[in-house]
Amino acid sequence: MECIKAAGFDCTFISWNDGADIDGYMKKAASIGLAVETFHAPFDKMNSMWEESVDGDEYTELLRRCIKAAGHYGVPYVIMHTTIGRIVPKTSPIGLLRYHKLIVEAEKQGVKLAFENLEYVRHLELILDYFKSENVGFCYDVGHEHCYTPGIKYMPIFGDRLFCTHIHDNLGLAPTKDVNYRDDLHRIPFDGNIDYDAVCRGIKQSGYKGSLMLEISNRTPYLFYDGLSPMQFYTKAYEAA
Repeated sequence: MECIKAAGFDCTFISWNDGADIDGYMKKAASIGLAVETFHAPFDKMNSMWEESVDGDEYTELLRRCIKAAGHYGVPYVIMHTTIGRIVPKTSPIGLLRYHKLIVEAEKQGVKLAFENLEYVRHLELILDYFKSENVGFCYDVGHEHCYTPGIKYMPIFGDRLFCTHIHDNLGLAPTKDVNYRDDLHRIPFDGNIDYDAVCRGIKQSGYKGSLMLEISNRTPYLFYDGLSPMQFYTKAYEAA
C-alpha cells in the first residue's frame, strides 16, 4: 500500500474473504491517505449461486457478509462475478432469488454492487436487466473482454450502468481459440495488445467519472515483472494509467 500511494495512486481495492485481515488493511490504507474504493467479493464458487444446493445458500451468506463488511468500513462498491469458468450452469429462478437477497443487503448498507463481464454474457445481462436498483451496475473488465469474448463490446451494451473499471492487458484469445483463464494475464496496460484508444473512447462516451482501477498482477506462472522491485512495478503501472 505504501508503494501504491508513493507511486501516485489515489485509491486501491481489496480482495475480501473471511480469512483476510480486512481491519488491518483498512487501517493501513487510512493511515497513508489511500482510499479503498472496492471490495472484490469471493468468486470461487459463484456457479453454485444458480444451482439448487446447500452450497449456493452458504455462498449467498458469504457474499452477504462481504457486502455487510463494505458497509461497515464505508467502502462504496463491491465487485462481483456472476459465474466462474467455461462450464457454467444455466440461469435460474433460485439464482435471481439469491442475488435479490444480496441486493437488498446492499441497499441496506448503502453499497453498490458492480457485476463484471466474464466468459459468458447471459448471466450478466440477466442480472442487469432484471434488477433496476440504483445499487446494481456494471464493472467493465477490459482484459476479460479482450481474451474471453473478443466478439463482444460491452460498453455500448452496459455503459449506461457503469460503476467501476478493471483495467489490465493481455494477448487476447489463445491461438487454439479455446477460452481459458490462463489467457487472462493481468499485465500492465500497453504490455499486451489491447486497443486502448478504443477502450478509452468507450469509457469516455459513457460519461463515466469514476476511477481507472488497474487490476494488474505479477502472479505465478506469469512473472512478467519478476525483475522489478515493488516500487518499480507500481511506478510503471502509474505511468501506464
